[in-house]
Amino acid sequence: MKQLQDLDPMPFGKYARTKTPMQDVPASYLFWLWSNGKDQEVKTCPVADYIKRNMDSLKKDHPDGIW
Repeated sequence: MKQLQDLDPMPFGKYARTKTPMQDVPASYLFWLWSNGKDQEVKTCPVADYIKRNMDSLKKDHPDGIW
């Protein structure tokens, strides 16, 4: 699995269509993906890995989420 970096484009979902860099995907959207994943597979994908590695920053950007 290739680790996503800040400048890599979001690989799926509505932000993939515009090739939005991961650093520009709203924390609220990443939280939604994290909390609404269908199964454990979502937690092991490259986006989940990116979220895990950037959890502290995402919590600051979206403090209303229960990460």
